[in-house]
Amino acid sequence: MIVTFCGILLDLITKWIVFAKFNDAGRYIIIKGFLGFVCSRNEGIVWGLAQGRNNILIFFCIAAIGAILWFYKSFDKSGFSSDIAFGMILSGAIGNLWDRIFHHHVRDFIDVHLGMGYHWPTFNIADSLICVGVGLILYETLFTKKKGSSLTQKNVPK
Repeated sequence: MIVTFCGILLDLITKWIVFAKFNDAGRYIIIKGFLGFVCSRNEGIVWGLAQGRNNILIFFCIAAIGAILWFYKSFDKSGFSSDIAFGMILSGAIGNLWDRIFHHHVRDFIDVHLGMGYHWPTFNIADSLICVGVGLILYETLFTKKKGSSLTQKNVPK
């Protein structure tokens, strides 16, 4: 619960600060050729898909939050990492849902260039929390073989 609350707070505060300070300033360079801030309003999902379908995306976001809560309930939470991972995923989903409801788009601002002209799609803290949380779950599930692993599914019907 603490991870979820802190993640939501971090996401919303960083969006508020960046959009208040750099809203019309163009790109603010942090590390030349690699990292900067740019205020981007994404009315769709990743890579600009589903543009202009905010109500449908709100519905899917709420459904995703329900699925996250169901998966969390369905997994053995004997380990600390599952609480952190699911808290991160949930906070990212709620942060982006907040934007969709109150701003009618998701506010993205982290702008990364990976060299040789490759520009990664602009993202935000919520997106990062979701990706890191999923990464933790995948790592724990695929690469740890300890007895009572924190992300072993329990009560799975056969």
